[in-house]
Amino acid sequence: MTNASFHGLVLAAGKGARLGGTPKQYRQLHGRDIWLYPVLTLAEHGNCQGGVIICPDGENEYHLAKLAEYQLNNWIVATGGNERQDSVRAGLEALHLAKQNPTTGALIGDCVLIHDAARPFIEAAMLDRLISAYQDGYQAVIPALLAADSLKAVHENLVKGQVDRDQVMRVQTPQLFDFDLIYELHQRYAGSRFTDDSALAEEAGIPVYVVEGAPESFKITTEADWIMAQRLSLHAIMENRTGYGYDVHQFSENAMPNSTIMLCGVAIPHDHQIIAHSDGDVALHALTDAILGAIADGDIGVHFPPSDEKWKNASSDQFLADACQRLKAQQGRVIHCDVTIIAEAPKVAPHRENMRQTLSHIMGISINRISIKATTSETMGFIGRGEGIAAHAMVSVAIPAGLS
Repeated sequence: MTNASFHGLVLAAGKGARLGGTPKQYRQLHGRDIWLYPVLTLAEHGNCQGGVIICPDGENEYHLAKLAEYQLNNWIVATGGNERQDSVRAGLEALHLAKQNPTTGALIGDCVLIHDAARPFIEAAMLDRLISAYQDGYQAVIPALLAADSLKAVHENLVKGQVDRDQVMRVQTPQLFDFDLIYELHQRYAGSRFTDDSALAEEAGIPVYVVEGAPESFKITTEADWIMAQRLSLHAIMENRTGYGYDVHQFSENAMPNSTIMLCGVAIPHDHQIIAHSDGDVALHALTDAILGAIADGDIGVHFPPSDEKWKNASSDQFLADACQRLKAQQGRVIHCDVTIIAEAPKVAPHRENMRQTLSHIMGISINRISIKATTSETMGFIGRGEGIAAHAMVSVAIPAGLS
């Protein structure tokens, strides 16, 4: 990995007229504006020092609120111009001003990655290729793909000739430039019209180096592109996480005939009660902590402190339901959960399917995603002596990248 740092510049000021309806950068892909996808991918790269979003006039506050929502504190917003080149220049000038500010200047990267918001999916490995080429001395680097299909010159729906596909490539974004170079070029060629930023470097005689692009970094232009983006986003935005939880509770010293304990939300006969502030359901407590751990949102004691009398003798299903709601609020879902209960008694097997059904109802997931196992400690330790009960829980969740 190269040490060169960068700032992102994401162009989200276009009208998207060819697609029609809502400007494409504001269309929703699974509850998230399209423009946020590339911003989050850039922001998560280890070399990113921040960036600027170029938005339409009057939309600055909306974008600032979104950046704050995702805690992108080192990103700023600038208003775009009438043409793409005007918008890029506005973004570069905003970054240039930040660079002159002694309180933020240290955060300005060596280079800038200029990207179209209508390309929601950026391959992280492609970013590494761009930065590596910059580190090798190239001041202008672009990603491109070979043309796989036959190419024809066409006029009014009639073929006018063959185009040698070995001589052309499909150019993508983000395009990387030395910051000072591209800033100067946009000042020099202000008022000109170029189809992309590498054309300015070509005009100035600056070598433009090409690295391998990525097929998924396509631009949403037509309705067919939009359908493809919807399909890809199901996989592209989700990351898998694992959470672990553990809980243990002591049994009452004296036997209490006809009493019950709670396990996985099910009342099970047992001759000793559980000593706990709430109902003492170790399985639900461990599972709750596992989900909270997967989304890095504290633990059960943070959200339901035992010092709060509100939760005295509380049913633990509400703890688990709350954790699931927190996961859902981040557009995540449980893929699978695995609970292991450790006790000499009571026996879990007769109640296993009832427990699975109960967890399925609380968590809102298929019973096929729920595993419940039980074991003993072979008469060893406090559990072996019948003094208490414990539970371990593991969960796998899928959550949109960058949300938590």
